[in-house]
Amino acid sequence: MPEIGPLRPERVAVYTLTLPGLSVAERVHRALPGSTLYVAAKYQGLAKGAVYFEEPIKELLPKTWPLHDGHVFVMASGIVLRAIAPLILDKRVDPAVLVVDLKGRYFVPLLAGHLGGANPLARYLAKALGGEAVLTTGTDSLGAPAPDLLAKALGARVPDWKPLKEVSALLVDGRPVGFWSDCVDLSPLSRYPMVRLLETPRPEGVEGMVLFTVKRPFPLPLPAFFAHPPALVLGIGCNRGTPLAEIRHEVFAFLEEGGFARESLKALATAELKRDEAGLLAFAEETGLPLRFYPKEVLNAQRIPNPSEAVFRHTGLWGVAEAAVLAEGARLLVEKTKRGNLTLALGVLPLRLPEEALP
Repeated sequence: MPEIGPLRPERVAVYTLTLPGLSVAERVHRALPGSTLYVAAKYQGLAKGAVYFEEPIKELLPKTWPLHDGHVFVMASGIVLRAIAPLILDKRVDPAVLVVDLKGRYFVPLLAGHLGGANPLARYLAKALGGEAVLTTGTDSLGAPAPDLLAKALGARVPDWKPLKEVSALLVDGRPVGFWSDCVDLSPLSRYPMVRLLETPRPEGVEGMVLFTVKRPFPLPLPAFFAHPPALVLGIGCNRGTPLAEIRHEVFAFLEEGGFARESLKALATAELKRDEAGLLAFAEETGLPLRFYPKEVLNAQRIPNPSEAVFRHTGLWGVAEAAVLAEGARLLVEKTKRGNLTLALGVLPLRLPEEALP
C-alpha cells in the first residue's frame, strides 16, 4: 500500500475529460491501487474498469464528492475550480483536491493540502509518475512547520481553529513563534529558524504560540493555537456496583478541577478484578475510550507513591489507580484521589512528532 499521507488509495477518485488526459489518468489510477477512474463517456471502452459519465463534470461532482476522500483531476484548473466551488465547506472537512496537467508533469493541490492530505498525495504521485509537486501552501513552500498538520499527525483535537490563520502567517513571515508542550517531544522543531521552543507556556520573545497540551486553553496576550493530543491515561478504581452516573460525574469533575482537557483522554486503566464492573464498562462504551485491565502481578510490580495496606488486605493489591497509570507506561501527573466511591489517578504518555509531518 503506497504511503500517501492520511489518504487511502481506494478512497481516491481520478477524473479525465480528454484523450491526452486519459493516458495520464490511467497512470495515476495504477499508482493508486483501488482508486476509481472516471472517464468521459465519449471514450467508452478505452479504459478497463473505468466509470464512464455523460454529464458535465460540474453535474457529476455533487454525486461523487461525498464518495471519496481525495479527487485528482487531469484537466485545466479553471474547470475544476468552477465545478468544486459550490461544494467547498471548511478546511476541517473538505476532501483533498489535485489538478494534473495533460502531460503528467505538474501535480498541484487546490484544496485540503494539510488536513485532507492533498500535499502528500501530490508528492507521492509526482514521484510515481516522474513529475513535480507544486505546493502553494505557505508553510510547505517556505519550509516552515504547519501547526494544523502537526495536530492532525498527533491525532490532537483543536478547540478553536480561528488562531491558526494568524499563527501560520507569522511562521510564513519568519516571525518568532513559540512552541510548547507538556506531552510531546518538540525537539525536532528546533531546526526551523522561526521556531522558539519554550520551557514554559509564557510568551516571552515570541509573537505567537502553538501549544500541544493536555490542559484546557488559557488566556494569552497574543495569537495562540491550542491542540489537545490524546495523551492522558486515567487510572480508576471503584467500589463494587458504583453506578455509571457517579463515575461520569466524578471523572469529569476531576478533570475539570485539574484544568485538564477531556479531549486528551486516551485510555482508562484498572485492575483485572474490575472486568465485570458494569458502571466502568458502560462509561468506557459511552466515552469510546479503551478500558484496559491489568492483573495483580503487573499492578503490584509498579512503584507507586501511595501504597495502601488496607487495599492490599482486601484485594491483594497495593493500589489500583496509580499502578494502572504506570502500567500503561505513563508518567504520573496526579496521584490517587478519593472521590465518592471512586479512586482516580492521572498520567501522561510521552509522544513524538511523526517525521512525515515535518517539511
